[in-house]
Amino acid sequence: MPNTTAPVSHSELRSDTTHSPASDSNPYYGRHSIVNDGARYQTKPFISTKGWTLAQLIKKSSNFCPVDRVRFDDPMLMQTIRMYEDSGAPLIIEGFHEHDSWPTDLFTLDWLSEHGKPGAFARNVHTWADFDLPLSELIHKLRATPVYANENETERLYGKDAECPHEWATWLSTSSVLPSDLLPHGTNDYLKYLSSDVQTLMCYLGVGDTFTPFHKDLCASSGQNLMCYTENGGSSFWFMTESSAAPAMAAFFQKMNEELDFETHVITTKELEHSRLKIYIAEQTLGDLVLVPPRSCHQVINNGGITMKTSWSRMTLKGLSNALYHELPVYHRVCRPETYKVKLNIYRALHRQTQILRELQQQTSSPHSNRSSLTVNSDLERVADDLHHLLELLDDVLGEEYSPKHQDMLHVSQSDTCHQNDICCDFCGADIFQSFFECISCALHLSGTDDEMKIGDGIVVCPLCYVEGRGCNCGIMNPTQCRPFGDLLRARDEALYAIREVCPDIVKDHECLLGNLNSIISARHVGVFIAACVLYERRRIFSDIEEPLRTCLSKHEDSHSAIIYCSLCHVGRCTTHILEGYHTHAALAFLMSNDVKVWHSYHKESKAAFREGYARIQHDEETGARPDFRLKLAYVASKFRTCKSINPNATIPGWYDKCIELTSASVASSPFRRSASSSELASLPSDFQGSSTSYHAAGTFGVHESFPATRKRSSVPLANGKKRSMFDDTTTHIGSLVSAPHSCSRIRY
Repeated sequence: MPNTTAPVSHSELRSDTTHSPASDSNPYYGRHSIVNDGARYQTKPFISTKGWTLAQLIKKSSNFCPVDRVRFDDPMLMQTIRMYEDSGAPLIIEGFHEHDSWPTDLFTLDWLSEHGKPGAFARNVHTWADFDLPLSELIHKLRATPVYANENETERLYGKDAECPHEWATWLSTSSVLPSDLLPHGTNDYLKYLSSDVQTLMCYLGVGDTFTPFHKDLCASSGQNLMCYTENGGSSFWFMTESSAAPAMAAFFQKMNEELDFETHVITTKELEHSRLKIYIAEQTLGDLVLVPPRSCHQVINNGGITMKTSWSRMTLKGLSNALYHELPVYHRVCRPETYKVKLNIYRALHRQTQILRELQQQTSSPHSNRSSLTVNSDLERVADDLHHLLELLDDVLGEEYSPKHQDMLHVSQSDTCHQNDICCDFCGADIFQSFFECISCALHLSGTDDEMKIGDGIVVCPLCYVEGRGCNCGIMNPTQCRPFGDLLRARDEALYAIREVCPDIVKDHECLLGNLNSIISARHVGVFIAACVLYERRRIFSDIEEPLRTCLSKHEDSHSAIIYCSLCHVGRCTTHILEGYHTHAALAFLMSNDVKVWHSYHKESKAAFREGYARIQHDEETGARPDFRLKLAYVASKFRTCKSINPNATIPGWYDKCIELTSASVASSPFRRSASSSELASLPSDFQGSSTSYHAAGTFGVHESFPATRKRSSVPLANGKKRSMFDDTTTHIGSLVSAPHSCSRIRY
């Protein structure tokens, strides 16, 4: 979207934070500063709800408005919920504590202390340090904490992400107090197909001036947050955007030298005012259920006495689509762990809804069915329509995961039924659904043992990471499959057969894939895994020798495999400058590299095509529509350059990465230091907003550049459930976006 934000200095945006004596000389005015080993760091701004009222907050800016409310017993409740879900705006359902079945005895701190799990997980919001402590001790500390923070205190605890007591979960599912459509694993919750893999029901205990940083809920899921109990007038202030504002808010964060998906910035009301985006504000009190739209950017600040909330996520079909097309590409670039297994969710939902459709078909032909034919036919059409959407989503997944050589690759499992879905990318944290690259030798080296490792236990990167130059330390990785690809095609084709028997018209353009492998990748797809395998073959030529360097047209050297030569132009460019100069992602460049005329024709027109499609990319982001993947890959690679590897000790950054390390052991965060040799994107549209050159974090983590050195700390469990050695806070890093020269052969294109 066009840039409508007036230039505002960083200190001006912070001007509503509490002034401290150090702020007069501190360029990051309004933030506490601490010195750690001679370096200056930043922590969160000091924000207090003292004196806040909802009415006064709304009056602060013309772009602030209240969240709409509806009573739990409103006769139009379900219609209202659906209307707000469709619009992407937040909503509060109020008054649940007045319901006759509200469990007053169950929802208390005393009950939780006596019957809940004895341990608790808390964050000190002044240091952002997370730790475990007894639940009884947490409650005691909360009750002893003043309701408003002051600049001199050193501890203010927020109990977060606690497992919800079984009794609470039972009440939610059986009391019929809350609408069934909003319940965990309810009617419209696709996470029920991952019930054994993903748990979202959590509890939160807070006192005034504790908070969560500005963030989005995972993977375009829909959030529900119920205020169960309060003491001393406790409440919570919510600051929220509508769904469509997520891309604009991410761009605004980058203007402030922040990254929204790092979840390290506590935003101020002054910053929200200058965003010029519509900001919904609410004060949540006892009995209020806050409905958080998918991709809504939001922040919660507790106010007054103790608040006790339970929250959960739901995944709708629209949410799955938004996640696959718009959230996961960003997660991949910034390295935000996926957690909700979006591709697996699509696959399992398709498998289960195929069964449901078959069962409904049997009911229509059964003379003993006690349901009217009209009702059954309506259900048939609804399920068939949903299954059609899932089929199209899965087709897009399969198109990017497929390789014609899949049968010749190593497999984790020999059948889909026995495959355990617990592998994640060691660089970006993506859930591995089918295809990946793996290095066993690096894993053995890091573990310090000679123990035999199974396929899938090594260092793993997803195909998109691999084709962007990310990989293991040694650089030698093998393409691998999770299960036989034919099992996926068989399940997909069974869904197609089921739909054809009910609504043949909606799938008239679809064909079976099991016997038509050439149709798996269509004009809709890029073919990311095939492109990654092309890069794999280019590298394999030099598997026994050190890969030579070649000189890019932009006067720097890079590895032979990363430079693509156009014989008609008589020049070669590296993948980084192909993105910058041609607005073309490496995946497309590798796929076309073996056909001189195709590559020449494409890169001559690609910059104009990108500019022409730029507005469409932004529109698709806002609406959640399916994007053009050729343009989308280039767009996100250009816009999101800063990332934080999930396992920095075992992986190296790619061509597009300005890689930092966020270390949870550090209390504060320093400016994100960038390599001086990192080139910036050129010739992008004038309103293009991407990661800035000088980057700082307003969060909880110590920041270092990579590449990593060899200093390690004790091993900790990571994405794939394996224990990996990680860096400590004093690790030094070196590196740049463009490879440094090596003392080996140089061939100029």
